[in-house]
Amino acid sequence: MKKLVFIFAFLFLGIYFANIIYTDSQEEKARQEKILRKPFIDKEEMNRFLPVWSEYLASDVSKIGAKQISLTMGKASEKFPLQTIRWLKDRGWNADRFFYVEQRLKAIVKSAFMQEHIKATVHVLETGGVSGVDGVTVQRMIDDQKQRINVEQITPGELDMVMPDLILISDILDGSRPYSSFK
Repeated sequence: MKKLVFIFAFLFLGIYFANIIYTDSQEEKARQEKILRKPFIDKEEMNRFLPVWSEYLASDVSKIGAKQISLTMGKASEKFPLQTIRWLKDRGWNADRFFYVEQRLKAIVKSAFMQEHIKATVHVLETGGVSGVDGVTVQRMIDDQKQRINVEQITPGELDMVMPDLILISDILDGSRPYSSFK
């Protein structure tokens, strides 16, 4: 009888702890899913991303062909070699989120450069920098330029995040400068 009670107690404790572990893993999975679906990035995530990206470009991991895959559609975790996924995981990144942040940050940088160019072009047009063109045509040109602003759906916060170091961030993303040159 004591053995039977001991076995039931042991089974009960095993089920109890397995349930706790399962619940914790489900909560962690839900938290990870929420992070993966987050459409925007913030300064904290950018600052966490840039050194790993710089290391990724400098490492052997990026030389196995994964560098260009990040620009394709689909989940990175389904397209990248396990070596790359493990390498990113060891640095605290989910591969899908890492390459989403890469693409999003590149879009933010591109949009910031484009907005600066468009603002300069509109300023030239508004101050009469185009000679021999009637006012209606100039206004249409201004309107066309203004429609191009934010075609990437970048938030003002994301633009503000990159503007102070726009050129440096761009250089880190394209691999022409290492992260160590970032403040």
